[in-house]
Amino acid sequence: MPDNRMIVVLMDLFKLKQVNLYELSIKTGIDRDRLVKLLDTINQLLVEKGFSSIQEKEGTYLVSDGLIAAKDTIFSLFKHQDIYLSQEERLGIIYLYTFCRQEFISNNHYQDLLHVSRNTTLTDIKLLKETCQLFEVQLEYTRAEGYHLIGREENKYRLALYAISHLLQSPIGEWAMAYVMDSWGEAASIDQLSQTCQKVSQLYKLSSIEDRLREYLYLIQFLGLRYKRVLAGEQEVDFASNQTLIHLSHSLLETVSHVYGLPESFISEFQFYYASLLQGAFEGNQDISSDFFHQLTIEIVEEMERLSLIAFDKRSELIAGLERHLIPAYHRLKSHLIAVNSYTDLVKEEHSHLFQLVKEALSPLRRVLGFDLPDSEISYFVIHFGGYIQDQKETAFGYKALVICPNGVSSSLILKENLKNLFPGIKFLERQSIEAITKHSLADVDMIFSTVKIATDRPFFLVPPLFNEEQKKELFHLVNSQFPQSVNLPLRVERLVAIIQKHANIQDQEALTYDLIQFMTKDHDETERRSPLLDELITERTYRHTDQALSWEEAIAQTAAPLLDEGIIEADYVGAMIQKVKDFGPFIDLGKGVAIPHARPDEGVNRIGMSMMSFEQPVQLLNDPQHEIRLMICIAAVDNQTHLKALSHLTAILREEANIQKLISSKTFSDIAAILKED
Repeated sequence: MPDNRMIVVLMDLFKLKQVNLYELSIKTGIDRDRLVKLLDTINQLLVEKGFSSIQEKEGTYLVSDGLIAAKDTIFSLFKHQDIYLSQEERLGIIYLYTFCRQEFISNNHYQDLLHVSRNTTLTDIKLLKETCQLFEVQLEYTRAEGYHLIGREENKYRLALYAISHLLQSPIGEWAMAYVMDSWGEAASIDQLSQTCQKVSQLYKLSSIEDRLREYLYLIQFLGLRYKRVLAGEQEVDFASNQTLIHLSHSLLETVSHVYGLPESFISEFQFYYASLLQGAFEGNQDISSDFFHQLTIEIVEEMERLSLIAFDKRSELIAGLERHLIPAYHRLKSHLIAVNSYTDLVKEEHSHLFQLVKEALSPLRRVLGFDLPDSEISYFVIHFGGYIQDQKETAFGYKALVICPNGVSSSLILKENLKNLFPGIKFLERQSIEAITKHSLADVDMIFSTVKIATDRPFFLVPPLFNEEQKKELFHLVNSQFPQSVNLPLRVERLVAIIQKHANIQDQEALTYDLIQFMTKDHDETERRSPLLDELITERTYRHTDQALSWEEAIAQTAAPLLDEGIIEADYVGAMIQKVKDFGPFIDLGKGVAIPHARPDEGVNRIGMSMMSFEQPVQLLNDPQHEIRLMICIAAVDNQTHLKALSHLTAILREEANIQKLISSKTFSDIAAILKED
C-alpha cells in the first residue's frame, strides 16, 4: 500500500534524477535503512504497473528518461489511494480546495477529497473556522452556495499563503497542493513559474530567499484558479514596489494567465499587489530609501548593544547582514504575512534568554510597524545576533569550504554554525549564492557544502539546514573519509581512543571518535559557559544603599565596590566604566531612574559578577538633570554569553513598573530578595 513516505521519495527521485542514498536521506528526512525498504516497495509497484524499475549502480539511484516521461501517470497511481494525512495537512488542503473552488462544495466533497469520515471532516472544519477568524475570514455553509469564504479578498489571500507555508513544511506538501489542483481538473504550473522567475532573477541579479519565493509561486497559482471563478477587483497596495519586482510580477502573472486561460484583466489587477508580496522574498530589494532601512538596522543593533551589554567586534558586518534580512522581513510584516518558521521552537528552547533580549531590542522595528512581532520573525533575528555573539577564537584550519544556502541569511547562519561545531578543522567562508559559484574562484576552496544539489568539480556535500543526529554521523563519516584533518581532534580524544584500544575491541573507531568529540565538547562547553542566575550574582554581599549625595563618578565607584572587594574586577574596570560614559554619553541610562554601568571584559574583569546600589538622593549622569538615576546595577561580563541568562531575567523584572519602584525604594537586600528570584 502506498504511503506518504513513498510519495516523498518518488518526488525527490524525479527532481534529482541521479542521487546517492545519503543525499536522498537528506532530501527526504528518512533514514537509510528505511529508504532501502521503501525503494524496494516502489520498484515492486512500478513493475506491477508495467513500468521499469529505478536502477541502482554503485550506491547511486538512477531514474530513466522513460520513467521521467511517465511522471504524471506514475503519480496518478496515488490519486485514489488511502494516504494518511495529519490534521494540519488536512486543514491546509480543505482551505485551498475551498479557496479555488469551481463548483458547489458539501461535506461529502471534503470526505471524498481526504478519504476520511464525516465526523473527521466536521472536526477539521470547526478547527479551520477558528484559524479563519484569526485572518478575519469566515468559512460558511449555505444550501445555495455550499462551503464558501466570506471577508476581504486580501485576507483570504493571506490565509492561503499561510496554508501554503504550512503545507511546504510537510514532506508531502508539494504533492498535496498538486492534488488539490488536480481535484478541480487543473495542472500545477510551478515548474513554468520557477523557470520564468529564474530567467528574470538572473537578468536583474535578484537574490531570492528560496523558501519564501516558493510559497509566493504556489500562491500565484491559486490566485489564478480563484480568479477563474471570482473576479477579485483592484488590489490595494500600501506602498509602491520596486520596478524590477513589478516586471517580475508581470512575467509570472503572464505565465499563470497563459496556463489557465485567464483574461488580460488578471495581470493588470494583480500586478502591483503581487509585486508588493514579492518584496518579502528577495534580499536587498526595497521601495523605501536605503537610508530608512540602514538607520533602522543601526537603531536595532544599538538597542541590542545597550540591552545585552555586548560590544560587537564585527559591528559593520553584523549591520550589513542584518539589513539584508530586515528588508524582506519588513515587507512581510507590513503586509501582515505570517511566515512559518520551522526553527522557532528550537530557537526559543535553546536560546530562551537571548530570545527575550532580541525581542526587546527590536522595539525600533515594532515602533515603525505599530504592532508586536510574531515569534517566527523574532527567531530569525535571534539567529543573526546569536551568530555574532559566539566567541571568535583563532583556530588553525586545515581546509577551506564554501557554504551555499539560498534561503536567506538566517538559514545560512544556522547551517554555518552547525558545520563549525561538527568540523572545527574547516574554515567556512562567507555564505555564497548558487550564482556566485560560477564567478567565485574555487582555487583555494577544498570542498562545498550546500542545501541544494549543484554541479561542481569540487568535493560536494549535500546538507540540510538543520541536522538530526543520524545525518550528523553520516556527514562526519563522508567528510572525514576524504579530509582526515577536518575534525582537528583534541589531544585528549586521541589519548582516550588509544587507551580504550588497549583494553577493548573497538568495532567502529570512527563512530567512537565521533561520540567522544560530541560528548566532550558539550561537557566542556557546559562547564565553561555555565550561566549563573540573577540571585546568584546580586546577593546581600553585592547589594548596597546610601543616603549620601554622590557625584555620578562616585556613584559608579561605590556601586562597583563590592565587586572590587571580592576580586571579581580590578580597579581599572571602575575607571573604564566611568570613561565610557565620558566618551559615549549617558548610554547606561535605561530610563525610569535605572542605569547599568559596564565596560568590556578585557578591561579588568576576573570573573562574572553583578552589584546593585539604590540612592536616597538621585544621581545626575554627566551632571544632567534629564538623566536622574535612583538605582545602579554594575555588570562585569567575562564574555558575550555567560551573563545573558541573568541579564534576561533582569530585563524582565525592569519591564514592570512596580518592580522598578520596589528596587529604587529599597534600603536593605531583604526588600528586593524575592524579586530577584527566578520563577
